[in-house]
Amino acid sequence: MATWLEDQWKSGDSTIDTEHLKLHEMIRSMTAVMRNDPGTGLAQEAVDVLTERLRIHFRMEESLAAKANPEAIDTLKQDHQRLLRLLTPVRDAVQSGSAEKAKSLMTDFAEQLDKHDREIDIPLFRK
Repeated sequence: MATWLEDQWKSGDSTIDTEHLKLHEMIRSMTAVMRNDPGTGLAQEAVDVLTERLRIHFRMEESLAAKANPEAIDTLKQDHQRLLRLLTPVRDAVQSGSAEKAKSLMTDFAEQLDKHDREIDIPLFRK
């Protein structure tokens, strides 16, 4: 998940670019927690925190998009909901003790989020 870390992919909107960098840092941290959780429940809490943080992030994006390009808001909202749904199996895998499956699902989520950034966010918010 490196799209927002590369200058060529930045939107030019400092609010969006800063927000994406913070979000990516959080996902990297959460992935490390999942990888190293000795079964104390930290991984499950990390998924819950990430899910809530993404909801906040998506609301911010949708608000900005409504001003920048109202025609794109439905596509943006639909993809945001799709991404949130991808976290449910991650949480389920963590909860059931399937650490390897959770890591694999989290990797898939990160790839899907990166694709969302490249194909939806960047074209929408690029100035």
